[in-house]
Amino acid sequence: MLDSNYLIINRNPQKFSKMKIAGRTAVFFDEGGKPVNYGVIALDDSVYAALCCEEVCNITLVTNKSGIRNVVTILWDTTEGYQEGYDQISKALNRHISVQNKKLNRYAEAIAEKLALGIRLRVTDVVDEAEMAICPECGMLNPAGSKYCLDCGAEIS
Repeated sequence: MLDSNYLIINRNPQKFSKMKIAGRTAVFFDEGGKPVNYGVIALDDSVYAALCCEEVCNITLVTNKSGIRNVVTILWDTTEGYQEGYDQISKALNRHISVQNKKLNRYAEAIAEKLALGIRLRVTDVVDEAEMAICPECGMLNPAGSKYCLDCGAEIS
């Protein structure tokens, strides 16, 4: 378990003790009750992808606003804190948070890299790899029955 809650923006971690939702904005506060640096996160249309993993009490947001992309990770030190935060963030976002496995941060960074290249992706929940088709060119997992790879476009046999 973690020793504290963490707000991580582009791999820069900060501890937070409390999160409040104000409209469609999440504000993260330190132990002294002051907002942490860059601790005001818009939960609006700038959120390109919202990912979560209950096992590690983590929500990760990929934001894309005016060409600026960020990967924002929120880690809670307790399951209860995570569940409360998840409920508040999902309500403010008013959209589905995609359930992922422990690799969600690498996935979020890959999404941000694709956005930087001008590529928009469809984000889906984690699935059983046995039910997926593997691209022979790039190794990307694709839905069973896919004719072409969703990542590189190669034909899947």
